[in-house]
Amino acid sequence: MNAMYRTRRAILVSAIFLSAAFAKIAAQRNTPYLRQASITETSKAVHLTANSPRPLLQTLDALRLKYGWVVNYEDPAYTSTLDLVESPDNSPRLLLPAGGNFAVEFPVRSPLEDQTLQLIVDAYNQSSNPGRFELRRTNEGRFYVVGTSARNRANVITLRHPLLDTAVTIPARQRTVADTLNLLCHVLAIQNHTPVSVGILPRALVAFAKVNIGGSTVPARELLIESLQATQRTLYWCLFFDPASKGYVLDIHTAKS
Repeated sequence: MNAMYRTRRAILVSAIFLSAAFAKIAAQRNTPYLRQASITETSKAVHLTANSPRPLLQTLDALRLKYGWVVNYEDPAYTSTLDLVESPDNSPRLLLPAGGNFAVEFPVRSPLEDQTLQLIVDAYNQSSNPGRFELRRTNEGRFYVVGTSARNRANVITLRHPLLDTAVTIPARQRTVADTLNLLCHVLAIQNHTPVSVGILPRALVAFAKVNIGGSTVPARELLIESLQATQRTLYWCLFFDPASKGYVLDIHTAKS
């Protein structure tokens, strides 16, 4: 009897956990997303509220518009059903990260970029939103936020290998920036056995700008940074994970001054 009772109790606990998890996802499906994060200020603090499939990215977008902070962003691989939802619009087969509300505040007077970004990333990692992220800094002083963990198929948060950490080898020769980005994605796809493609680009800029880069077993991110610097414009990247193809899309944007 005791063994049967324990078994039934374990099944009940598991059912309650799964019901609560899927209730959370259903609630998120019905929650309208914000087109952009809202920012309000008091005499002491800046209050920022995001609501998006990727609320951390939406937060970074708001900081770029308010303070001019240009921060790159990279998704982790989302594979758990608890980290994904169907699109709330007319695309029921489109899967999105199961993000939702995220709110954070920081001191209003002279916010320092590095401290504020670290505070925001730490706050996000304590939230119930999908993925866990790290704030990193390039040798040139530019910041990027990279996804380092997500739930696995057993719904346990585990480390993920950031795609752009992959060491790649590309022959050094002159190419357009567009061709270099396509080649970089092609090499990443082969080495990681996953689709990787270029998405949005400032095509008029990267189609003509020339770059002569390459290297042996160099982190892909370093070659990406060199390629974007060749345009002599302030560009930033967003690397998105696509749950349907289990691949990645690399978008490049121009930071408007």
